[in-house]
Amino acid sequence: MNGKSIYLKYVNKERLLKTLIELLKIKSPSKNEKQIVNYVEKKIREFGLEVYKDSCGKKFGSNAGNIIAVYKSIKSQPSKCKSVFLGAHMDTVKLNGDVNPIIVDGRIINKNSKCILGGDDKIAIAAIMEALHIIREKRIPTGDIYILFTISEEIGVLGAKYLDLEKVKADYGFVFDAEGDIGVIYNKAPYHNSINAEFIGKAAHAGIEPEKGISSIKAASSAINNIKFGRIDNETTCNIGKINGGDGRNIVPERTKVEAEARSLELSKLKKITDLIISGFKKGAEKYNARLEYEIIREFDGFEISADEVPMIIAKKAIERLGIKPEIKSSGGGSDINIFNSKGKIAINLSAGMEKVHTNKEYVEINQVEKLVALILEICSYRF
Repeated sequence: MNGKSIYLKYVNKERLLKTLIELLKIKSPSKNEKQIVNYVEKKIREFGLEVYKDSCGKKFGSNAGNIIAVYKSIKSQPSKCKSVFLGAHMDTVKLNGDVNPIIVDGRIINKNSKCILGGDDKIAIAAIMEALHIIREKRIPTGDIYILFTISEEIGVLGAKYLDLEKVKADYGFVFDAEGDIGVIYNKAPYHNSINAEFIGKAAHAGIEPEKGISSIKAASSAINNIKFGRIDNETTCNIGKINGGDGRNIVPERTKVEAEARSLELSKLKKITDLIISGFKKGAEKYNARLEYEIIREFDGFEISADEVPMIIAKKAIERLGIKPEIKSSGGGSDINIFNSKGKIAINLSAGMEKVHTNKEYVEINQVEKLVALILEICSYRF
């Protein structure tokens, strides 16, 4: 941890913050990313990069598509650097109002205290753009660099699922989509099942002949009561996220829908908890003579990247060059790298300096954004 990195002094802070604030001001909730995609595409083309934009959003209701861009290494500067890809997503969770970024005591916050800032994951987009500026200005030797900017990550990593990775000729990747100060490497993430269930009873007038009805809400309530939700163990969680049933207060509810999920770092544990959820649902339905229909959807597979894989080696060394001790963790959440790894690209997730994401208390430390740029430069210029 000697902190030898020269790249921090190359960061153009004014330019970096201008880009980040412009990005933050653009509303880009999942499935409504057109404006930010157009902004990012225009910026990337100004670098003279090869740019490909797909139309995957048409397949799941978004008004935009993913971006793949390629920076070709300088052939007159042969290097021993690996060809890599860098990733970030362009969408945010839902917004409650406008984003008005302001700087207070070295932090970027939203002046509108009722709304998210949207630093997840725009901080990474801005940092990658600034790194590209510096690579070109300083003619830093690198391998070919592929830039992957995805849409609709926040609602099931949909953009990544439809991304054409045949266009990405790098086998190793780094995605900057994790909370916390620079220095954390996420090399393990869970398998994830979604469970959509519908309890079907029988409608009846609640005041005249309730005994002729079968309450789907009562069956769903009993089912939910059969199951332990939350933290199951240190590798496994499950949750009921949404319940919707009934047509009116004077009608015995015929249909009730329940949306649940299960996650685990171990596939066998995922199967076990999923089976327990379905068993609990069946018992609840049977108790009140309701019918149960359900589907199980594998949202994404889990993965674990070993310490001797190329991205792990590069990331640890790059972080150390910043004078930071690398910290290796597993994640309970999913991200684009779950998809990339399942498709044969070895990728890890790195903390990007964002804090309290998805809340109205979200903020970004400016010094962390600068470190993120330097980290990206260390990764791209790492020599074997």
